[in-house]
Amino acid sequence: MQLTLITVGKCKNAGFQQAAQDYIKRLGHYASLKEIQVKEEKAVGNTKEVINKEGLRLLQAIPQNTIVIGLDPTGKHCTSEYLAQTLSDMALRSQSRVAFLIGGAFGLSPEVQKRANWCLSLSKMTFPHEMARVIVLEQLYRAFTIIRGEQYHK
Repeated sequence: MQLTLITVGKCKNAGFQQAAQDYIKRLGHYASLKEIQVKEEKAVGNTKEVINKEGLRLLQAIPQNTIVIGLDPTGKHCTSEYLAQTLSDMALRSQSRVAFLIGGAFGLSPEVQKRANWCLSLSKMTFPHEMARVIVLEQLYRAFTIIRGEQYHK
């Protein structure tokens, strides 16, 4: 499976960066992962304008013929098992290219939400996008261990 993680802005927190790199390394045993970081807009001025500019960059970064999963607080809540089953089903249907999109401080633009095949919510709580990146990577790793029946998931 070819996974792409597209995020707004760079990870500036060393702890989050280290945790993300650990999961990226672990994921390498199960799937190909490409990370794309698009430029973050300065949070000055019109919030809608910031969201739309970042959204356009996210849309332009999506590889062709890719299933898009947008991370959004209004998205669907699911279990780790459900995510694993969804990824497994995609692979069986030869939909092996999947992109996960994480917006900036103000979230995903309406255009990105429309483009997404599925909007997923990590929680009803709000997380910094750097932490959301780590959570997504951990859940992807967990999903693949579930698919393979390995011991990580309990």
